[in-house]
Amino acid sequence: MRLYIEKKDLEHLLENKSEYIGNNITRDTIFSAISFLLSALTASYDSFFIIPSIAIKYFFIVVGVRYLFKVGKEFMTKKYNYENLINDINNLDLVAHRHSLVIIKNKDKYLLYDDERWQCKLFINYKTKDENNEAAIKEALKEDLQLDQSTINCEFITSRTQEKYSVSHNENRIYNHSLYFVTLSKLPIYMKKDNFVINNKHYYWMTMDEMLSDSNIKEKNLEIVYFVKDSIS
Repeated sequence: MRLYIEKKDLEHLLENKSEYIGNNITRDTIFSAISFLLSALTASYDSFFIIPSIAIKYFFIVVGVRYLFKVGKEFMTKKYNYENLINDINNLDLVAHRHSLVIIKNKDKYLLYDDERWQCKLFINYKTKDENNEAAIKEALKEDLQLDQSTINCEFITSRTQEKYSVSHNENRIYNHSLYFVTLSKLPIYMKKDNFVINNKHYYWMTMDEMLSDSNIKEKNLEIVYFVKDSIS
């Protein structure tokens, strides 16, 4: 999965976490601190110029105690490790949505559906899974279009990250679209009609020219139509 991150945001994160990265207090460090304190308690010191031996001994004892408390506190504190850094970097991702576009073509026509939220005819799409995405697409198509899964062949074509106007949010958002070309070894009879309804969803077969001449599609989804046209047509 590719991330879309502003350089300044990444630099700011690494600057704020610089003191934690690589800071990993181990039991060996605590053992060393204890050993130092025990040595200070049991050692004998000679006077140094006007400094009496007892003062030197107390000095090293205080240093040992403070060092032991310091490493003990850091050991008990939740460590900032590789997983923490990865999670923080992932949270910087500016991509609002990751969708997989499913392109089914019959001769010169493409399968679209009427999306109620967008109030527009769109290519079939699903949220992209981090793992086993192609298998998830096949399973979703099987349920949505009532297909025999053995007849579905799913091929990844390309992906693109782009800024696009979101009708539902009334603002520009950054999307990542993965493009999959799906072929059916056997097209069901009901899918051979120009349009059909299945599972309460209305589907349409449209050519590229028909999509590009549709004012509603041009207003709301033109970038995706061109993306598909450039990648597959």
